[in-house]
Amino acid sequence: MSAVRFDYTGERVLVTGAAGLIGRALVRRFADAGAAVLAVDVDAGGLAVHDGDPRVATMPGDLAREDVADAVFARVVRDGGLDVLVNNAAMTGLRTPFIDIDAGVWDAVIAANLRSAYLLSVRAVRHWRDAGRGGTIVSLSSPGGSRAHEDQSAYDVTKAGIEALSRAIAVELGGLGIRANCIAPASVGGEVRPATDLPAGRTTAPEEVADAALFLASPAASQLNGHVLRVDGGLHARLRTDPSEERRRESEDAGPRR
Repeated sequence: MSAVRFDYTGERVLVTGAAGLIGRALVRRFADAGAAVLAVDVDAGGLAVHDGDPRVATMPGDLAREDVADAVFARVVRDGGLDVLVNNAAMTGLRTPFIDIDAGVWDAVIAANLRSAYLLSVRAVRHWRDAGRGGTIVSLSSPGGSRAHEDQSAYDVTKAGIEALSRAIAVELGGLGIRANCIAPASVGGEVRPATDLPAGRTTAPEEVADAALFLASPAASQLNGHVLRVDGGLHARLRTDPSEERRRESEDAGPRR
């Protein structure tokens, strides 16, 4: 269990991509901090991991669809409103050279990763504006938002877009008390293991990503807006790394990459 402590008692948090590795950690950490969490994922079966937790409600759905986004926010309003939106849903596993990507695949990745974040974020900020109050958005980006992975151009474009979206929200709506920030984690797996390509010498635990989300959504980060917090063991600071090391590690660990 992480030693990081935040108090979200009485707050309502929406977490997307809640059936995945990072999503599960996000839901658990916010719930442990006292929040009532609505966990949403296209994988209805995967949401069963949250069954039995009275602090967590689940809702399956494809968040790239407007009718699903509308349904999610109808439930948010019915349940008492929203304090924090965590945009974590993403299609992460596709590896295709740019020269071979067809338009259908490109559109599917854009929809799952970027369109979904837009649909929920715009509804969240309208909800807060109409309620005359502030709110916080935390979106999951990636090192690929500023540097390129090999054979993941569509994924990287979506992460750069999410960072740009967060900056736009910060600039346009910061005066209403609305904040939007990103986390860019690297090499997140089911278990922490040595990693020679990371300055920290090890991979990142999902709980470490979740702790960063709790910080960014909290009053402790009240003056952070439009920011990208890199939870990457120093990867972004390093001039060069060995992509083959990351590929080797991915072949050993089926967890999602960021």
